[in-house]
Amino acid sequence: MQHMMRVQEAILLAAYFRGGDPDAVVWTSNCDQVVTLSLFYTGDISASNCNDRFSVKSYAGKLYQDDGELDEMIVSRYHALIELLQSPPHLFEGGSNLKSPAHPAFTSCRLTREGQEFALSVAKNFPDKPDFPNWPDKRTLPRQE
Repeated sequence: MQHMMRVQEAILLAAYFRGGDPDAVVWTSNCDQVVTLSLFYTGDISASNCNDRFSVKSYAGKLYQDDGELDEMIVSRYHALIELLQSPPHLFEGGSNLKSPAHPAFTSCRLTREGQEFALSVAKNFPDKPDFPNWPDKRTLPRQE
């Protein structure tokens, strides 16, 4: 597998938790959730800031600057996610219009099986995921023996 940058690995790990299962019929995640969690993994936001952003399900307003524009970190990370979706190896699947992308809250993504395996292989290089008590965030990392 090609060498990935830390940002790309963080996006993959975030998608492992927020991106849904590759066998699910219904897509339940938004790219904004994946992007936000990936910011925690790269140290761009703290665990408490990440938890604050996920403290209510209507957190999308926290993706914006005061002038109403998307936060630059969100835009940059969203473009990195789209690049991963469009580049081999295909570790992601995208939902909605990701060729000329809409807002990250209106697009979705999830890992392929290969993407899940890769995310698990890099998880040890990142901090543990914060606990989000108000989200149906049930996926955990498999126990290491």
